[in-house]
Amino acid sequence: MATYKKGFKKQNAETVLLKVIMGIILSVFALVAVAFIYNAATQWKTYEHYTAITEYDGIFEYTNGGDEALQDYVVYLYSDTCTNCSNIMIDVLRIGNSLNRSEDFFFLANVDNMTDSDTALATFLDTIDEQELGTPMIIIVVDGEFNAVYTGSTDVVNILESIQDGTYEALNE
Repeated sequence: MATYKKGFKKQNAETVLLKVIMGIILSVFALVAVAFIYNAATQWKTYEHYTAITEYDGIFEYTNGGDEALQDYVVYLYSDTCTNCSNIMIDVLRIGNSLNRSEDFFFLANVDNMTDSDTALATFLDTIDEQELGTPMIIIVVDGEFNAVYTGSTDVVNILESIQDGTYEALNE
């Protein structure tokens, strides 16, 4: 094989073509790997990633598929048409993702898709001592009993951050 004046070896067309094809194949594999990692890292950013509660009756006695009701958990109520819910969605889901790392603790309820009766809604509103259902809303259940309700974007995010930081008193007792 001949060399250029500066010491580089001359390559035939087949060797150059082989290197180009290998470079393209490696680039495609790298892009697929990056896309897979990105998808896995951002999966928590959608409502579908979380367990959904579909009935008002199930909010205070949620079993998550088991035989016994969970004792401590948080339910975030939102609506697809709620502007405030959309504005805080990423913050709420980021915190919810960190709360669910060790156990099922954070659940969602889309009020637009609840399937039970108006009577169940009325009972739910009586339990939380609210006149109407407003979103965004956080329901906190401690020791299997309703503990608190918080509505509004600021309160919802602040309470979730407090729970995440371990400074929410009712869950620390």
